[in-house]
Amino acid sequence: MEMVGEKKNGACRTCIKHVFVFRKGTNHLLHLTLTVMTFGVWSIIWLLISLNKLGGWRCIECGSSEVRL
Repeated sequence: MEMVGEKKNGACRTCIKHVFVFRKGTNHLLHLTLTVMTFGVWSIIWLLISLNKLGGWRCIECGSSEVRL
């Protein structure tokens, strides 16, 4: 399964340099399939996951969450 996410330029406070930062996203195709299969019940979970953004931004090089966009 393909990883879904966003990538931007940012600054890592751990690496002390400008790097790409990454944030996980929501696999909408998977959640649409689950919503159809459960007759709409899964849509509540899909909404909660989409609003949460799954953990915030992280440095691609070291994995630190101490980043600035």
